Amino acid sequence: MTGLTMPLYVLEYTVKTVNSLLSPAALEGKEVEVDVYDRRDVEKKHTGIGRRIPGDDDFFRVRVALDSGEHEDEWNYTILRESAGRSRKTKK
Repeated sequence: MTGLTMPLYVLEYTVKTVNSLLSPAALEGKEVEVDVYDRRDVEKKHTGIGRRIPGDDDFFRVRVALDSGEHEDEWNYTILRESAGRSRKTKK
């Protein structure tokens, strides 16, 4: 995990992102599609590809590919799944 670097793209907890994070595919480490926004301008929304990287740190890497290049950010997968689960419950 990259430490204390602020992510450039932040996960947006849309229905698609929540379903992706809680999916068996994500749990197995397969790539899933997630919605993200640029933390410098929340109006700039994009689609990223996320993948769980199991191990001691158990993190989730999101790759966003734009015309200007590719960017990756990482989050703790356990915290993301817990947040997605809470988000799903509040939207019902």
